[in-house]
Amino acid sequence: MAEAQSHKRKTFVGVLRRLAKKNKPVTIIITSGRNCCELTGCIGEIVGDEYITLINPNNVCDRTFIRIDCICAVIDETCGC
Repeated sequence: MAEAQSHKRKTFVGVLRRLAKKNKPVTIIITSGRNCCELTGCIGEIVGDEYITLINPNNVCDRTFIRIDCICAVIDETCGC
């Protein structure tokens, strides 16, 4: 069971790395208590498989640090889907 979870996590981190290379905005949906929260920006850094740095698109370089295990969904804004 733990091995399958580790494989899923590595696969998900790989997806995040590909999105970071695009250097385009994504929307990250995270769990926040009993609700969800939506944040948009560019993935600036991925630290191991622990957290990402999301750079907010407001021209002031605000950074939000998001634990990977809190991410519910990632929406690629450039997909057009």
